Amino acid sequence: MEGIITKTLGGFFFVKTNEEIHKCRIRGKIQKQVYPGDIAKINLEDKIVESVKKRDNLLTRPKVANVEQMIILTSLKSPPMDKNLLDRFILMAESSGLIPLIVFNKIDLVDNLDEYKGNLEIYSEIGYNTFYMSAKQHKGLNKLYQNLGNKISVIAGPSGSGKSTLINSIVEDVQLPTNEVSEKLKRGVHTTKHVELITLPSKGYVADTPGFTNINIENIESDSLRYYFPEFKEYEDLCKFSTCSHTHEPGCAVKEALENGLINQERYESYKEIYKELQEKEDDIYG
Repeated sequence: MEGIITKTLGGFFFVKTNEEIHKCRIRGKIQKQVYPGDIAKINLEDKIVESVKKRDNLLTRPKVANVEQMIILTSLKSPPMDKNLLDRFILMAESSGLIPLIVFNKIDLVDNLDEYKGNLEIYSEIGYNTFYMSAKQHKGLNKLYQNLGNKISVIAGPSGSGKSTLINSIVEDVQLPTNEVSEKLKRGVHTTKHVELITLPSKGYVADTPGFTNINIENIESDSLRYYFPEFKEYEDLCKFSTCSHTHEPGCAVKEALENGLINQERYESYKEIYKELQEKEDDIYG
């Protein structure tokens, strides 16, 4: 029988098949190469994981297999949102082959939500899925859940964005046994030491992890960065030079679009800042 590994703990592998979770062991060295998210074939009688299917991907920090989406959580207030940091998290998701879901949290703390939405509509305009919610008050969570069906998602975001509160809200909403919920909610600060997949009613999974707080975009080269900014795409072929970096070259259609208000200034500033950092790293490496 096949199932998905929801967590590994103390040498045991917890495999979910339909609505049951089986506590299994693994023979041999394979146990060091199996992670939550892996699809496993198990022997129900002996409670042994016999084999694991080839995975689509494996995140390294935290280690979760077959992830498809990244929930990028940022707060509107307390702490105030950092758009440059948000752009970096989006870049991290896309460079890892994950679909970014941008969640603006803590709507309960702002007085004029429409004003905030107006300033942030650029993200939906360039094609990203955006959500507004209060994890603390369980507002707007259902809309997010509708986009998590049949997929494994991880949560990322800067410190203070509400990752722990969101995880605890998810745990409540899926109605785990009372003692498990209580234990989760007593944490105060999220202190998960291992990865665990939380099953959603939509048959999707969210990885209960400490989350991503550090942004790793080292796998992107400076001359490829422009492809991760979708608002540049329609202008790419109009630049004078095919290798245009959109930073200093003459005849740059992207810069012209920027001057005409067709590209968001803050997004462009994020691009230039990240481009400069990547170039400096490359100069240090290659001289």
